[in-house]
Amino acid sequence: MRKIFIFLTVLLWLLLDQTLLPFLSVYESSGSLLFTFMGLFMLMTDEHDAFYIGLITGMMQDLFFPYVFGLNTLLNVLLFLILSKVGLTLKEGKKTVPVFSVSIAQGVKTLIIILVLWVFGIKGNYFALIVMPLYTAVLGMVLYRPSISYSRIPLVKKEWRF
Repeated sequence: MRKIFIFLTVLLWLLLDQTLLPFLSVYESSGSLLFTFMGLFMLMTDEHDAFYIGLITGMMQDLFFPYVFGLNTLLNVLLFLILSKVGLTLKEGKKTVPVFSVSIAQGVKTLIIILVLWVFGIKGNYFALIVMPLYTAVLGMVLYRPSISYSRIPLVKKEWRF
């Protein structure tokens, strides 16, 4: 039941991501509500959830990425695993470090995607290297409290069992 609820949450953020954010783009680049929210959530979960959610979010983003299928999946899994490791060292209540961590992860993801596209001879939007992390930082400041509230929902919270 927990994984189904998380999957429906991913689907909701993907729908909002694909319908709302293209209207709010800057230099033809827009942040990702899905990556930002789930990245903030990864800071509060373990590696198993990071792998599962990175796999699901990456596949969902790859559906709308026309050039290199599987790249978003690979990057999301790796970055979410790193974010879950970083989250073990963070204290709750401080907004700056989690938002900065997710923004850096988005910047790394954007850089790798642009480099891979360049290797295949596809010209990418180089302004995205500046816009995406900044956009993600703004989204992260807005979505930080909702992600904490989401992680405290009894259905989402992972309870320790004997």
